[in-house]
Amino acid sequence: MKVGYLGPEGTNSEEASRLYARRLEGRADLVPYSTIHDALLAADRGRIDEAIVPIENSIEGTIAIVTDTLVRDVKLVIKQEIVAPIYHYLIAQTGIRLGEITDVISNPQVLDQCRDFLRRKLPKAKLHLSYSSSEAVRQVATSLGEKIIAHGRVKGSVFAAIGTAASARLYGLKVIAARINAPDNRTRFIVLAKKDHPRTGDDKTSIVFSIARDRPGGLHDILAELAGRDINLTKIESRPSKKALGDYYFFADMQGHRSDRVIAGALAGIKRKASYLKLLGSYPRARNK
Repeated sequence: MKVGYLGPEGTNSEEASRLYARRLEGRADLVPYSTIHDALLAADRGRIDEAIVPIENSIEGTIAIVTDTLVRDVKLVIKQEIVAPIYHYLIAQTGIRLGEITDVISNPQVLDQCRDFLRRKLPKAKLHLSYSSSEAVRQVATSLGEKIIAHGRVKGSVFAAIGTAASARLYGLKVIAARINAPDNRTRFIVLAKKDHPRTGDDKTSIVFSIARDRPGGLHDILAELAGRDINLTKIESRPSKKALGDYYFFADMQGHRSDRVIAGALAGIKRKASYLKLLGSYPRARNK
């Protein structure tokens, strides 16, 4: 079993992947990919068996590249979901103190999730972007563009990164401040494969659909297929179709499995009314950690 994840090593995605791998029977080889798109394409083309990627954060909301790729680029379905708490750490080279830090680097989502800490503790620090938090930690540990003089100082600056505790251990750095993110910071990860999960009795089903034309009551007519069957809609949101201004896809999660009679009936009703419908999979409902 090969499971791809958003790398490099030391990211929250790797930690979620290791959590998932412990649930599997037999050995799972974890394969890092530099982008979410690369991981999903690898699963779609059979280079790996499954891909695990973040799809939603309690602070930042939906990760659009995942939903957009599921609609347009791959034929994958959700097999599992994992909801995990996310903790961020301020990390620097040994010997650096909080008051010395002049520059902080991480990816945009992580910086935003830690904005309150940065405003309170490092209001004058310059913020820099990296494509992943683990890459930010690696830069602080190694070269930051090969301009490091010593102890994280770059031309008079003192750099720190925001990343995971695992990335600090990986690169031999020191945690300056722990769990600096906003409270109740959770990320929902999904496992994507060619087949979804058999019914367990405590499941969710995800779909994406679009309306035939922009008209009053169009969305209401489709949602009535769920409401009329007393199906609990746990999430719905729209994304631009990228075909024309004002044209949208709607992503919806509901309680139940596609094989349940009531869910199957609702999906058949939605298919008759929607111009486009794609089943994104049925899978066990995650229990929040």
